Amino acid sequence: MTFKNNQPQGEEEKILIARILDAARLCEKRNCPIYTDFLSPAQQMIALKTARSVGFLDFQLWGGYENAERKMGVFIPNRFINPKYPITVLALKTRGEYPVHPEILGALTGLGIRREKIGDILTGTEPPKLICDTSIAPFLLENFTKAGRKAFRPEECEIGEIPEAEHEEKTVTVPSLRLDCVAAEGFGMARTKMTELIKKGGASLNWIETDSPSASVEQGDVISLRGHGRIVLSEIGGHSRKDRIFITVKKYTTRK
Repeated sequence: MTFKNNQPQGEEEKILIARILDAARLCEKRNCPIYTDFLSPAQQMIALKTARSVGFLDFQLWGGYENAERKMGVFIPNRFINPKYPITVLALKTRGEYPVHPEILGALTGLGIRREKIGDILTGTEPPKLICDTSIAPFLLENFTKAGRKAFRPEECEIGEIPEAEHEEKTVTVPSLRLDCVAAEGFGMARTKMTELIKKGGASLNWIETDSPSASVEQGDVISLRGHGRIVLSEIGGHSRKDRIFITVKKYTTRK
């Protein structure tokens, strides 16, 4: 197997690709599953592309539950079945007010925890839940007891049922499945303004920044717009009498 870094764009991407290639090499050498840190959605796309580029067919992603945003990657050697991800879920139990996402993330940073060791922060559950790398779970169980002015007691738990993030859903029509058309309707913005924002680099398609308003969008694709959140093209329907395409989009308003 050839491990080669194919002209990455930017220093951060170069470092990520090098780490992914190192994990692939180690998996091949040791013939055992090798895990990455938690990856953002954009990093996941780069990791998948890198794994394919070196011919690694069994590279998987998992974040603790089906629709997790931040996920670990794992290289799986041949004939290895069901690797156990080093993922722990902590419930932040309290009798008082629950901490919110920025407070939790800020408190973790204050403890010196690197973001890549933390998965999703689920503040839509009661109590809030924190997904983390198992290697840091003992430290958090002992030391992570306060976020802002809100005290709590972390306890290891099962992930349980995770409600879908708060969102608005609407069905609209578009003249085509171009990025500017879908995004304009999804974000409730004039197409000319959307085209301008995309050309300035303000949009991402499936977590990868693009400046092409004419990029094609497919069902399930995620469109992010800087300062406006993100939408998902959840369904593509038929055509109207004026030959416009019916689409259903979800616009997310909360963070994981």
